Amino acid sequence: MENETGLLIGFDLGTSAIKALLTDTGGCVLALASRRVDILHPEPKIYELEAGPYYHDICSIIRELLVKVENPKDIRALSFCGATGNTILLDKDFNPLGNVINWLDTRTAGKEAELWPELDVERVYRTVGWPFIGAFPLANLGWYKQFKPDVWENARYCAMLNDYIYYRLCGRLVVDPSKATTFYLQEQESRKWDRHLLDFLELDEGALPKILPSGTAAGTITPKAAEETGLDTDTLVVTGSFDHPAAARSTGVFEEGDVLISAGTSWVAFTPVTDRETGLTGKMLVDPFLSPPGCWGAMFSLPAVAEKMNIYLENRIGSGEGESILGRFNRLAGEAEPGAGGFCLNLLKQPYAEMKDAVKNIPEEIQDKNIARALMEGVVFFIRNRVDTLTGLIGKPVGRIVLTGGPTKSPVWPSILADVLGRPVVIPVTGQHAGAMGAVIFAGIGAGIYDNERAGYSRVRSEERTIEPDLDRSRRYQDIYKEYAALFNLTEEPE
Repeated sequence: MENETGLLIGFDLGTSAIKALLTDTGGCVLALASRRVDILHPEPKIYELEAGPYYHDICSIIRELLVKVENPKDIRALSFCGATGNTILLDKDFNPLGNVINWLDTRTAGKEAELWPELDVERVYRTVGWPFIGAFPLANLGWYKQFKPDVWENARYCAMLNDYIYYRLCGRLVVDPSKATTFYLQEQESRKWDRHLLDFLELDEGALPKILPSGTAAGTITPKAAEETGLDTDTLVVTGSFDHPAAARSTGVFEEGDVLISAGTSWVAFTPVTDRETGLTGKMLVDPFLSPPGCWGAMFSLPAVAEKMNIYLENRIGSGEGESILGRFNRLAGEAEPGAGGFCLNLLKQPYAEMKDAVKNIPEEIQDKNIARALMEGVVFFIRNRVDTLTGLIGKPVGRIVLTGGPTKSPVWPSILADVLGRPVVIPVTGQHAGAMGAVIFAGIGAGIYDNERAGYSRVRSEERTIEPDLDRSRRYQDIYKEYAALFNLTEEPE
């Protein structure tokens, strides 16, 4: 391998925060930086972002990282993974036509019969790899076409926010097959835009980003972007992937049966599967991952549970003197017994708009410690349900279980997960930045430093700690879980 020296930058463009790492080619983290994402939420169903400020936050992060760098020329490449599905329309000069529609936006949800009466949703799922839920870019483009015809007529390009960032940095509107899945217009097996869906929207392929394989150098930093970021114009801009498949790459989740549990705004269980049909049969979200030579990726999602949980934390748990909300949350949950005194919660079945009323209606006699414990257990019980479903789909027990994300910092939550699953849970030291580290691997591949994902992982892998299940608690949780599953009918197909 030629010229293995240099530095790499990996971004994780999350829903609530932008995170970035500066590393050497051996995965040693030299600096990290983050910015909170400002989501505009003027109405209950409306979630939007401003593209300009979002891009400038990325530039600001890069400049912060460069403080640790003697010579910007040492930065060989940067890449981006992220939670995507955010819709942006651009004019002929690539200027945004209004705000970005965030993937959390539900202005179109439930309007399939009204807006897309001729759309074959089953065909969409088998073609795209994700079930159509009346949201994300395919739905948003249909909404623009029908309700904002003036904007639609002025649009020259239809893209996602991640694609726009690539344009601002290297002058090319590009997307990788993993993120393109969330566009709902890609024929996933061929990695090409689906002509049938383009015809449905009366779109020309030239209006969409160019699909490039993950880990491909899309271009170099433009002179304008160099001024904005401080990077050298020889720095490569490399395609990445959706956030969870990126995290799987950086944590060594490559084999069928291994499970990555990624805890963030949504909790997601990601697993490699040898056959794409396995994911489709399980009504899972399917990702191209390492296919065709390797596994596909399949995901079960617990969408937006963190947003719902925060309502309980802010309106009931609260903070104490000298104690943060999260600190109090963890302390209380640790003080409660398994089963939370018989109190249980199902965040997935509670509509977001009704959450505050649900919190107010909790009887005063329910102790805060049991509410805290029930919040953690409710999420873990759904993960257990998804893992059991996965076991049935692949026909064998799950293998290595890896946990990443903010809850890895909790002294309680990982133990509940291990106890309920009855299996060891591995937490990488860099687990809170697993997505960004996956982007580092992509950057290294694009720069010719790593031959492939496995080679990249072998170079950047971090130390790990293992949470073993407590045998007594694990036995108790088997009965508690059965009662919870019966109460909330978890034998139903995954949502």
